[in-house]
Amino acid sequence: MRIFFSITFVLLIAALALCCYKAHYSRKDIGRTVAMLEGALIPPVIGNLLIIASTQRTLSTIGCYIYYLGMDSAIYALLLFSLKYCQIGKEKRKYKLFAEIPLVIDVVQMLLNPLFHHAFRTTPILVDGADYYRLIPYLGQTYHRVVDYGILGVAIVIFTVKLFRSARIEWERYFVILASMIITSIWETAYIFSGTPVDRAMIGFAVFGILVYLLSLHYRPLRLLDSMLANMASEMPEALFFFDATGHCIWANKPGIALAEIEKNNFDPVPDKLHALFGEYQREESAQREVTAGSTVKSYVLENHSVTDDRQRPIGSFLSIRDNTEEQKTLRREIHKAMHDSLTGLYNRAGYDLLMNSLDLKTTYLLLIDLDSFKTVNDTYGHEIGDKVLKKTAEIITASFRADDCACRIGGDEFVVFMVHTGEQQKQQIINRVNQINAVLGKAEDGLPAASVSVGVAHGRNAASMSELFEHADQALYQTKHRGKKGYTFYGPSST
Repeated sequence: MRIFFSITFVLLIAALALCCYKAHYSRKDIGRTVAMLEGALIPPVIGNLLIIASTQRTLSTIGCYIYYLGMDSAIYALLLFSLKYCQIGKEKRKYKLFAEIPLVIDVVQMLLNPLFHHAFRTTPILVDGADYYRLIPYLGQTYHRVVDYGILGVAIVIFTVKLFRSARIEWERYFVILASMIITSIWETAYIFSGTPVDRAMIGFAVFGILVYLLSLHYRPLRLLDSMLANMASEMPEALFFFDATGHCIWANKPGIALAEIEKNNFDPVPDKLHALFGEYQREESAQREVTAGSTVKSYVLENHSVTDDRQRPIGSFLSIRDNTEEQKTLRREIHKAMHDSLTGLYNRAGYDLLMNSLDLKTTYLLLIDLDSFKTVNDTYGHEIGDKVLKKTAEIITASFRADDCACRIGGDEFVVFMVHTGEQQKQQIINRVNQINAVLGKAEDGLPAASVSVGVAHGRNAASMSELFEHADQALYQTKHRGKKGYTFYGPSST
């Protein structure tokens, strides 16, 4: 029997060491806490192995000290794991303080046992034909058990409260660990009162540690349903992210993993990744965001959905992110088409009305430009040539003004240019540009007849509204036509 249990404990120590190593290098947030628990469970198992395998008092006694001091560290690690796993934040320090003081006292009094013999001593009995040194407990050992059982009880209470406060879909992840703790504590209690020489309860503690590793880092409750839903969601083109009630991401589909640029099954970085891409995305139920990567701009629609259980308690949320870049491009094209003249590419009447309502009146020049005798061009050369003359005129106007200036075709042969952010000092520039336009149009080339424009110019500082500004430019244009066309007039006392 002793050989069988010795082999069993060796295998369990190897399993706990492997779990500790894997948990330590896990990318999950709880990985380090799990690794601490796995590592803390190894010393008491080693101590128990020495007690079982040894036939010498000294080695058995050393095993007892390793076992009891190891149990103190294991119980403390269990408490830290319980606080982390059950997401206890505000009262964490209070629980730790509750455990640390009695545990320190227990460690000290155990270390003093060789001097005072107040905690325990060992006595030989015959097991499997060889000496087995059984522990005889004293007052210090009773204190040790009260402390460890007390902290274990606190961990059980933490899991029990968390279980009944959680939605049913989360019960399994808490219930399995809670049940394991209760069974293991009952098993250890039964050993203490049974008088059985070999402590088999450490098998339960080791198995409990392995269960903790699997449930914390690898297992998901309701695995079958979860797998079916995950497969369905993974095929959806939208990026999907699922969050628990505390805001931690618990799952993402393939497009979501690609969008957040995370490793598969490591969802902890998701909130930070999404915040870096989209800013405060969780404050709105629906939002439109643009993301720039180099020279590429992509558009996304973000929709937040809260999830409640059957009692209408919030249990989490999920976020869907849809790439609507092409839709936005199509929308922009449609808006551009609606706001621009199809023949010349300039703003049309709708675009002109929009500009009228958005520009700063006091810093804007309005140039009202009219093609001279355009009806004669149409009558003489036909509408096809007339359209080409209009296009040529639009091209020359666009080339003659600044990129910030806005050119519009508001009628058949009538154009408007808004020169923005201007003052009196731009007057000579306007004269030069009008003369330049007439100089280029005055050349008969590319099969097109010579043409000219008449221009009326007005500045917003003399107008109370955009409509009045247009009236001033129209009056100035009339003066230009009256003087013989092909020229310009600035609105003012001399032009009215």
